Amino acid sequence: MGKIPIAQGTVAALISGILYFNFISGNKFLEISINLFVLSISFLLIKKVKIFWKDNDPHEVVIDEVAGMFLSFLLLPKSFLVFALAFLIFRFLDITKIPPIIFFDRMKSPYGILLDDIVGGIMTNLIIRILIEYRIVQA
Repeated sequence: MGKIPIAQGTVAALISGILYFNFISGNKFLEISINLFVLSISFLLIKKVKIFWKDNDPHEVVIDEVAGMFLSFLLLPKSFLVFALAFLIFRFLDITKIPPIIFFDRMKSPYGILLDDIVGGIMTNLIIRILIEYRIVQA
């Protein structure tokens, strides 16, 4: 996905979101297990990826988008509306990098590549939960 010439992050988020919605969502054990697996692999590989690509945030690397998108959906109701809102909110947060996301994006550590998307995914998940709780969104 990272070799697509434009919008690598958006394409990666969309494809990972579709996969999550169709094959993972709704099974709590599977959701937690796969999220833990993706996060573990991401943290193990991100330092090597930065060294290999010799770039602070290589566009070819989209595991951070996958991890963030998966966290956006974690244990949320399986509905198309929730899916669409989570995708749009996550991409908005990832593109605009509002605080606190910007602080992780500016880290001088390879983990900043990953942490900004993780924080964006957590923020997205919380926003969706608030929208559902206050009945702004019907899940």
